[in-house]
Amino acid sequence: MAEPVGLASGLIALATFAFQCSVTLYETVNSFRSHPKRVRDLLVELEALGAVLAPLVDLVNSTSDVDLSALDLPLLRCGSACKEFQQELLRCASRSNSNRTSFRDWARLTYMGDDMDDFRDLLSGYKATINIALTDATLRKSAIAAESIGDYENLIQDAKEDLEARLERIDRKLEHLVVHDAAQPGPDAAELQSLREERLSTEKCLQICAQLSSHIDKIQLISDETNKSCGSTSADISSETLTNEGLQDCKNSLAVTAAKLEKHMRDIMDRLLVKSKTAISSDEEAQDLSRLRDEWETARQCLDICSRADGHLKENVSVIENYGTGDALQFMVSANGKVLHGKNRGVGWRSRQVGGYLSDETIQQLSRNLASMHTSPLRGETSFPKAGAAPSADDTVEGETTAEFQERFGRGFTLKPMVSPDTLTSSPGTSSDWVETPRR
Repeated sequence: MAEPVGLASGLIALATFAFQCSVTLYETVNSFRSHPKRVRDLLVELEALGAVLAPLVDLVNSTSDVDLSALDLPLLRCGSACKEFQQELLRCASRSNSNRTSFRDWARLTYMGDDMDDFRDLLSGYKATINIALTDATLRKSAIAAESIGDYENLIQDAKEDLEARLERIDRKLEHLVVHDAAQPGPDAAELQSLREERLSTEKCLQICAQLSSHIDKIQLISDETNKSCGSTSADISSETLTNEGLQDCKNSLAVTAAKLEKHMRDIMDRLLVKSKTAISSDEEAQDLSRLRDEWETARQCLDICSRADGHLKENVSVIENYGTGDALQFMVSANGKVLHGKNRGVGWRSRQVGGYLSDETIQQLSRNLASMHTSPLRGETSFPKAGAAPSADDTVEGETTAEFQERFGRGFTLKPMVSPDTLTSSPGTSSDWVETPRR
């Protein structure tokens, strides 16, 4: 890569380079008086990109505890794209024989064959990737607000979809170039065609690995949900554990295979680049081809960052949805530092809820205390016999009946006759009023 800053320059230099280039491009575009809608949209995107890059620069300058080395290539390409677009803008303005107050040829401005809207989408992908990497690093170091989890999940999914769409566009461009070059007569035509077919085959294999890994994720998720909802015996837990371990081994093997395929794909792309350059007569076309190859690798790197962040989110966030009625005792706690995301929903005048980040000992003590409160006598319940008094036959029968009732139906309520003056004067056989008393 013929870039101003090499990959070995370090994350601090790369982050600073990307930030400065984005600011310079913003100032250059803003210096033109004519601002159609697409230009205004680009300025908004550049401002948002700078708002993400600025805290990144502060972070990498203040600490070395956070590993953000995966951002090396995206930062390099982000800064290079901003600088190259600025140069193209200035060249376009100079060719139009107009100054910055009268320049109106924004529609003619292109970058790597794409218009300004496509360039804005490119910057949006960089911004989202950097934002995801920062949030992922924060999530692994400390908990983030639970209400932010949903937004973060949506950000990851949207970024992945946008990056996959960009990869498809890059692949179409590369395919067009390779097909065009392979159709030209010459000694390299046959090899170009062979490399083209190998690239398509490798891409298909990568898709198979990704689809199979995604399918395994769904199987593991269904298995976990089944265990949580149905419960299981020790034998069931053992069989599920063995199955999940086998599935995880399959995922690990697929990851290794995908990494090898990615390396093979990069080698093919390098060879295609070399062979295609021999069939290109224009230096500008050769430069665009080189940028296209760099952008292809960067998009894959950004997609990998998003996928890993998605995996870390699933590993570090506990999603809990509690719902109970009546005398519900609900816990939504984390004893291992995982971020909690969910709700405790209880309907009933005796429902009790616990939520937060607690130690194992605290959770156990709270559970005992709440269970004791849960089973304590309620107001209006029949009092216990005095100490030393022998239980009567009625008490014994009532105790047995109460135990049987609780075993079958729960705590319930005991109906007792309400004594009133009207009741005392009523004749035998006349029905009396009844009130419900909570049962012990």
